[in-house]
Amino acid sequence: MENNTIAPRHASSRIWYVLGGILSIFVGFYAMNRPGLATLAVTKVIGILLLASGIVLFVAAVFGKARKHRWLDFLSAALRIAVGLILMTNIIEAVLTITLVLGIVFIIEGIFSLALGFGVRGKNPAWGWVLLNGVASLLLGGMLLMQWPESSLWAIGLLFGINCLFSGFALIMYGTALPKAQDA
Repeated sequence: MENNTIAPRHASSRIWYVLGGILSIFVGFYAMNRPGLATLAVTKVIGILLLASGIVLFVAAVFGKARKHRWLDFLSAALRIAVGLILMTNIIEAVLTITLVLGIVFIIEGIFSLALGFGVRGKNPAWGWVLLNGVASLLLGGMLLMQWPESSLWAIGLLFGINCLFSGFALIMYGTALPKAQDA
């Protein structure tokens, strides 16, 4: 007799995977529809995050109690603030640089997804979707690096959108398969 109830540990994980997948798909479609805007948005957000984290680190270095590495915190804060400002004020150079980095990240993510897909093979029925995500990430990263820098203005947004779409589907399939999975 088969028990169709979801184990409590899978039930809470399941909803987060599915919700994350739905959000990822929504973001992916939006970015694919407006790749230039998505490119600029991703670049600005990275700049803002670096600037904000640099300011927080600077404040922590000034008011923190750890004195032994305070100068390293100041250097790290200065680097984050400087790079954040550069990204926000030199958008074209930032887009070119981020395009290059994004291509590398997609390739690394593809390798990790392939490893995860093969790692959960036989334990989770959605392992093929995770594997497909890895292949798609590798292809997208390779395309991006081969066409760099010509397509940088729209490529970040479009490829980010496509990657979000595949990641979203993989998350949904993985989450919905959790009740059937064997401790993956």
